[in-house]
Amino acid sequence: MKNKLIRKMYIILVISVIVVAASVYSITYFMSQNAMMEDIQTRATGVRDFIIENLSATDFVGIGEEGEAGRQTTERVQEIFDMVRGLGNLERLYLAKINPHGEIVTTKQDGYAPTGLVERDLLRSLETGEAVIGSGIYTSEDGYGIYTLFWPVSGENGDFLGVVCMEFDVDILYQSNRIAAIYSLAFSSVLIMLFSVIAYLSMTKASEPFYKKLAYTDVLTGHENRMAFEHRMRECSVLAERGESITMIVCDVNNLKVVNDVQGHKAGDAYLKITADIICEHLPKGSPFYRIGGDEFATIMVGLKEHEIKSIMLALDNETRMTVKDQPFSCACGEAVYDPSIDDEEGGLKNTFKRADEVMYEVKKRQKAARGQIPR
Repeated sequence: MKNKLIRKMYIILVISVIVVAASVYSITYFMSQNAMMEDIQTRATGVRDFIIENLSATDFVGIGEEGEAGRQTTERVQEIFDMVRGLGNLERLYLAKINPHGEIVTTKQDGYAPTGLVERDLLRSLETGEAVIGSGIYTSEDGYGIYTLFWPVSGENGDFLGVVCMEFDVDILYQSNRIAAIYSLAFSSVLIMLFSVIAYLSMTKASEPFYKKLAYTDVLTGHENRMAFEHRMRECSVLAERGESITMIVCDVNNLKVVNDVQGHKAGDAYLKITADIICEHLPKGSPFYRIGGDEFATIMVGLKEHEIKSIMLALDNETRMTVKDQPFSCACGEAVYDPSIDDEEGGLKNTFKRADEVMYEVKKRQKAARGQIPR
């Protein structure tokens, strides 16, 4: 039960830490990503506006054409490209359209043809006549990071002419973003491990006393249970070997069956608890008190003098307070002090307990004779 609950609590803590670390990673990564994309798009917009202002419809007519028209278009676009290369940090700038044969033709004369995701975005812009902004940073065939923007251009009469193609060299930003992502992931991983270890150690340390108390407590009376009594017996066995005086008192509550039969088990439970509390009042302050059976209780005390033991037993014998519904306190108690000359041969403190139990039953017999009934 304890281990299962600890595991559940630990799992919840780990999940919480992972969520927090993932949030830190996401915020760090996406803030870096967004800042980078905003910078790229700002530059792309400026380049786009400059190019469109300096283009004419005839520039698109010459795309893919051979001869003088094609040469002039290429030179003009190249001139514009040279003017804005440093401004926009462009890797490539070209015009593109679809020729009558359904092929993509561009002003690039160096054999370059867009491929992969770049080709996909360009084709979409050519087919729809809409601007297509790269959904992210693509990796070129050379392994560089590029960002694309395809902007459609129409003539004065609204006819679709073609697309201005811009491929920006963002490799430095791309690599910086990747490094930021790696560091963010590493930092988040360290957070997960660190907080998980701290949470586990803290929870284990904090929960141990709680579970020990839970395992050693009698639920009905709130006093300690048989398991705690056995544990204390083992501790006191060591003390007895060192010469400490060990006293055991065993108590058996009378009339529990009568209370249960007449007033009900709820009253019987209250009767047990009140009787146990009254017994505790007569013990030295802080003395442990154990419920070791249904209506049986015991205590183990260290270092008591003979007169102190007699005072306790006399006080219990003379106790007359009422418990539940006019039911008076009634309990048979017996005591025994550890005697190495007797108990070591019979099992140590277990024999001391046995002797105290026998005294208790003798008291019970006397109470029976005095009251003319069987105490229960």
